[in-house]
Amino acid sequence: MKDEKLRILIIEDDRDLNNLLKYTLEASRDFEVKSHFDGNGAFELISQFKPNLVLLDVMLPNKYGTEILKNVRENAATSGIFVILLTARSQEKDKVEGFEAGADDYITKPFSPRELMLRVNALLRRSNAPKFINSNQNNFNKDDDKTTFSNTDTSDNSQHKIISVGSIKIFPEEFKVTVNNETVSLTATEYQLLVFLSERVGKLQSREALLQKVWGYEGQVNTRTVDTHIKRLRQKLGTAGSMIETIHGFGYQLIDSQ
Repeated sequence: MKDEKLRILIIEDDRDLNNLLKYTLEASRDFEVKSHFDGNGAFELISQFKPNLVLLDVMLPNKYGTEILKNVRENAATSGIFVILLTARSQEKDKVEGFEAGADDYITKPFSPRELMLRVNALLRRSNAPKFINSNQNNFNKDDDKTTFSNTDTSDNSQHKIISVGSIKIFPEEFKVTVNNETVSLTATEYQLLVFLSERVGKLQSREALLQKVWGYEGQVNTRTVDTHIKRLRQKLGTAGSMIETIHGFGYQLIDSQ
């Protein structure tokens, strides 16, 4: 049976750029790519097409891309879709605003086809987050011989592991996270970031290591993605958010509060 194509939706009002993006994506891999040129109807198309990833311009006519992104994140059926914002606005505050709205990444125009494909491929490698995480647990453990599931609970009635750190429980087979037995809604990226930190409790992780292992970026990539995703993850975890510690000038670690 032939594998289903990965779907990408481009929402960009500049028709020349939209066409160039579509050509680049289709020439690079066997993607199913659709284009849209207006803020109106964008969220409805996302809901119908159900793409794995959306390339979303910020300054769209009739409705800003950040508004569309908020709609995507607030809707249970679309909240897990990867979104890369495209914009000519390069100020730090603009990037932070985009990440806080729920962007998985942010590309400033003009950008090269190589940069675009780097970002796209890094996200699409995780288009099925639970499967990706389970299939890569052995690779994660190779990074640190002492990394085990020593904080993991298992039950006689289930062959699946539950990662348990303090009040946080992660159910990998269900793509589910709870805090004090209350379900927490996370995007795929936030989920994988939490899993990665939970498998390394008390072990400091640099931003560079997180970019490589969680986002899949290689080489020098200048991005605030890690910091903003950590901020959003803390907010969503509520009282358990303080378990993610910042080590200024280096990175982050998850501590067991119990």
